[in-house]
Amino acid sequence: MKNWPLESKRDIGNKVILFLISPFIAFLYSLRTFNRRSSFIVFYLFFVFFGIAFTVPSGRTINFTSDAADYREQFESYKNVSENDFINGFKSFLSFDEGNKDYYFDTVAYYVSRFTDNYHVMFMIFAMVFAYFSLKSFKFFTADFNTKATIASYILIYLFMTNQIFNINGMRFWTAAWIGIYCIFQIFKHNDNRYWILALSTPFFHGSFWIFLGVLLIAQFTRKFEKLWVVLFILSFFVSNLSIELVHSYQEYLPVFLSKMVDSYTDLEYIQLRRNIGTGYSWIPYTFGIISRLYFAILMYIFIKNSKLIRANIKSENLYLLLLVWVTIFNFLSSIPSLGGRYLTFAWPLTAYIWQVNFLEKKKYQKILYAMPLVSAWSIFIMFFREYPSVLEWDFYFSSPFYLVFKYLIFA
Repeated sequence: MKNWPLESKRDIGNKVILFLISPFIAFLYSLRTFNRRSSFIVFYLFFVFFGIAFTVPSGRTINFTSDAADYREQFESYKNVSENDFINGFKSFLSFDEGNKDYYFDTVAYYVSRFTDNYHVMFMIFAMVFAYFSLKSFKFFTADFNTKATIASYILIYLFMTNQIFNINGMRFWTAAWIGIYCIFQIFKHNDNRYWILALSTPFFHGSFWIFLGVLLIAQFTRKFEKLWVVLFILSFFVSNLSIELVHSYQEYLPVFLSKMVDSYTDLEYIQLRRNIGTGYSWIPYTFGIISRLYFAILMYIFIKNSKLIRANIKSENLYLLLLVWVTIFNFLSSIPSLGGRYLTFAWPLTAYIWQVNFLEKKKYQKILYAMPLVSAWSIFIMFFREYPSVLEWDFYFSSPFYLVFKYLIFA
């Protein structure tokens, strides 16, 4: 990747001063120079302090139903887990039996619980790992950024970073997702097959990532059949309801832990819950979900229409072909939210990067890109006005890093 752009001492000094006042204010200031090394340092430290200040109840309540509450509760019980229990659990994970389907949370929770019962330390570590791989991935976007920052470029940044730091709430899947994205760029952009080894670690973070590895292998060996995948992509919008039956038909050939995962992911009550199907205002996210899917179909149509241009660019050729395979398979699985729904979010960083290196400087299809904030209005509203406030106390936004350390790590 390219070297970092030159920076002025004044700008670096401003970031240091602002960070000492408030990591959040320094984060906002650094967005204006998002491709600078100092900005990445601020981003990383801000994410870490977000993890430190991440505040949730122990166990789900009527007012707080997110996964993080369960993780805190489980962490607080880990002080009673012996070394033998932990080792036996890890052996169970390695044996692919009915035990743990992954072991990332368990490993962090066990070792942190050896020296503290402060759950803020655990979420700090989750944030450190999450931030590292998200920013390592984001560097691919900024390294190839050759134009002045514009509204369009910030829209692409939002798309690329759709998997935001809030997702340490469910850190197992979403941390594995950033590791997966990083491996995708290394393997399919830089043709560095050494990163298959790192990709093999993703099931340690979340058990469903055996599917991630399978799709990567399919893309590796079939991505050259572009015309076939275009046809299958179109068909995937019409046959997705068959995916549950097809997955069940192969269930008996899977290891026990994957078979149990299939049962949980394809349970009709679970699917209904994940889709937020109900009464009241549930039609709003459902409607925006349909709009978002149509919007992404338009973006894919633009890519397919311009495939000669995209494939002629060595930076984007293999990523485009992977994206085509990826969205086709997970479109087909879209009726299973925990498979199709979650894995389709992988498409956004790839889409943002492909758009940036092929269309941004030429200002092609700008109006289509400008529609994205409207398409994502509901998810943006929920994320910034409900999700973030639910895990942060009001003083986080203007507190110094020293105050945050004392409040959440020393005196908590």
